[in-house]
Amino acid sequence: MDHRCPECGASLARRKLVHAVLARMEIDCEHCKRRIGLNIHKLESAVVMVNFAVVLVLGALAYWYRTQELMLWTLGAALFAGVAVPLLERTVLRDWPRYARLGQAGGG
Repeated sequence: MDHRCPECGASLARRKLVHAVLARMEIDCEHCKRRIGLNIHKLESAVVMVNFAVVLVLGALAYWYRTQELMLWTLGAALFAGVAVPLLERTVLRDWPRYARLGQAGGG
């Protein structure tokens, strides 16, 4: 993923997520101090939503049937999400800009 600021071009790859204003999906560039927005790819959103639904369904089934096997599958699906998104960022979304000027998210 391309972690450069769309305003000044400085790399924000080492930026800590705690600095983000996540409620509005906006951050302030630490170099130029301009407000920029997170640019979430549709595939990235789909992977997270599908995985959340799978974990929810498997968790409900594990609770309903009270089996350890389903609980392990639920845990595996949850762990998969922790690996799938970073792997997706490093392979398929390698050139996708992580940040965009406000009002221009979704472009690339």
